[in-house]
Amino acid sequence: MSILVRVGALFTFLGFGSLVLRQLGRTFILIEWADDMQPGFGIALGVGGLVLIAAGLLLGRSKAAKPQQQFAQQPPAPQAYPGQQPYPAQAPQQQYPNQQYPQQQYPNQQG
Repeated sequence: MSILVRVGALFTFLGFGSLVLRQLGRTFILIEWADDMQPGFGIALGVGGLVLIAAGLLLGRSKAAKPQQQFAQQPPAPQAYPGQQPYPAQAPQQQYPNQQYPQQQYPNQQG
């Protein structure tokens, strides 16, 4: 939901809600300073909120109606940093001779 729609919903709620609350003898604390200007201020705020909601919805619809061309992109090639050797296609596997890592011999256990 766009910011215009959210602000418009807030203005509409405060504007028309202040008209209803005025009939009940209550006010919104947020717009209590405009109590002298009721009902004109409440109507203007409510209608202004409806205009913002409509504008937000129309702008959102026009953005969604424009198809954006999307091209298949390949990931960028890996770049070597200064001093870094590029990785070979297949790294050679190291063979460890038995002399370097002899297998551990366990004594025969007689039971």
